[in-house]
Amino acid sequence: MTTAFHRPRDAAEALALLEGTGRLPLGGGTQLNSSESRSLRYEAVALEGLLPRGIGRAGTALSIGASTTFQDILDSKEAPFALKEAARGMADRNIRNRATVGGNLGADKSCSSLVPALLALDARLTLLDGRSLRLEKWLELAPGRQGRSVIASVVLEPRKGLRAGYARWSRVACDIAILGAAAAFFDQDGIVRGLRLALGGVAAHARRFPALEAAFEGKVLPTREGIEGLVSGGDPSGHPYVSPIDDLRASAAFKRSRIASLVADAFANAYVGEANAYVGEANAYVGDAGSHDDEAQR
Repeated sequence: MTTAFHRPRDAAEALALLEGTGRLPLGGGTQLNSSESRSLRYEAVALEGLLPRGIGRAGTALSIGASTTFQDILDSKEAPFALKEAARGMADRNIRNRATVGGNLGADKSCSSLVPALLALDARLTLLDGRSLRLEKWLELAPGRQGRSVIASVVLEPRKGLRAGYARWSRVACDIAILGAAAAFFDQDGIVRGLRLALGGVAAHARRFPALEAAFEGKVLPTREGIEGLVSGGDPSGHPYVSPIDDLRASAAFKRSRIASLVADAFANAYVGEANAYVGEANAYVGDAGSHDDEAQR
């Protein structure tokens, strides 16, 4: 329930308002207007018009404004394929037209559509207070007044030859993801290098799994069965690489049965149509892999 509504004139006023207890930033409104927030009492601080929207080049980097919507990502010729697939996971177009990049990251839900993909792509954030932090570091900070601040933009640095894939599992096509997996790596003559693997839905928040990354590093990319077996297994000490949590969306046992297959899907999707690689003389994302009409496929 919104108890007060504030519309700041500039970034400084917005930051000052958000220092107040019980005040929350309002972007597209899909989270604060959801059933999950029905019992929440808060003062809303509207950020519409204060944060950049759109996807474009900033030197060699790709800059994504925090007010960029999921549909903007799908419509972009610049966004990488893995990020498009993550955005496509929000299958309801009405939601995609409102849900923003900054809002999805700020909510920091276990089932976040974008966090796994952006973690795998090693995204950096520009914050409204002027700081610049890796997404991974920002997620480690406590919400609210403990240092996170509001996201102004997301920055991706293209790396030539990087492959990235994303996969999700949900109960029905238009539902939010129960599980999500993103993998980004270099394939050097079949050898996995620089793997970044992020999973959503298996812990309280989407995160990377360094021990599992290390299990792949420097080795020949396994077959699908090999990937599933590795993910389902444990480290040299016998501890499972992935220990999913129970939540309202699915049991730990169910998630355990699905996550290995989903990681294999993410690896496979990194090879779809060659458009998942950062290749080419200009270090640009090749092709517009998400340009097909997703609505027409239903």
